[in-house]
Amino acid sequence: MCFGVNKVLLYIYVALFLVTAVRSSLDDGHSSNTSLTGYGYEVLLAKLDYLQYKLIEMDFTMKEDREVVSQKQTHQEELSNGLLWAINQMSHNLTVLQTQSKKILSQQTACASHEQMRKEIQQLAPKQGKADLKPLTSFGEHGSESKRQNVTIRSCKGEPSKRSGKYFIQPSENYEPFMVYCEQTRFGGGWLVLQLRFDGLLDFYRDWSEFRDGFGSLDREFWLGLEHLHQLTTARPHELLVELEDFSGNYVYARYKEFEIGSEAEHYPLKKLGAYSGTAGDSLAYHKGMKFTTLDRDNDDAE
Repeated sequence: MCFGVNKVLLYIYVALFLVTAVRSSLDDGHSSNTSLTGYGYEVLLAKLDYLQYKLIEMDFTMKEDREVVSQKQTHQEELSNGLLWAINQMSHNLTVLQTQSKKILSQQTACASHEQMRKEIQQLAPKQGKADLKPLTSFGEHGSESKRQNVTIRSCKGEPSKRSGKYFIQPSENYEPFMVYCEQTRFGGGWLVLQLRFDGLLDFYRDWSEFRDGFGSLDREFWLGLEHLHQLTTARPHELLVELEDFSGNYVYARYKEFEIGSEAEHYPLKKLGAYSGTAGDSLAYHKGMKFTTLDRDNDDAE
């Protein structure tokens, strides 16, 4: 485009030069030849003046166009510089985002490794006892020890090794064995842990089927399940021990000489609750005979 403009300007300058040359020739002719006078001479000079004016006007217009082109080029350069700055800024932001993503991924990996390590430590912890877990709810069986059949036991009280840990238990011949945690160091041992909560990470706001079947993990917080409790407490007499301890080390407990849960057809009522002893206060006596209630099944007497 610049080449075209320069070429047009060259033509204008050549035309101006020719007009000037013609006028000079006419002027010389006028001085040397008096025959070139009169009306025709004046008309020719007027046309040459007009042509010179138009050429000057074209030159001025071309200069203005050239300034406009220069301004547009400057604007385009500014836009290009702005675009390059935006691209560089986006590249920088992308680099920062990638760095942050790598940090987050590293943190997640570290957390996962920490969680796995904590689980492995907790799997080893039962060999040392679970006296440091809080709070703890468990119940134990009255009577003599039962014989151990392979790796399945009838009750935690009848477990021969007397070591705290996870065992398969079968309360009756017709009930499928399931895994439990036996606590053998607290209050003389022989306690089966039915609920364990110590950090509140497990959600206990659940429906009927989950409370019936149990949820959570024996290595973390859990609820054993109402059906298991029904089968265990109807197979032989049990008592209930509830232990509570806060994070400051304040400890209380409640112990009941009898404990039995009814069937699902009865809505798992608290059928038996014996005499109370302990330091936590008797908070369960009021619930004796009441049916179990969950978020999707309201079986209590409250309106």
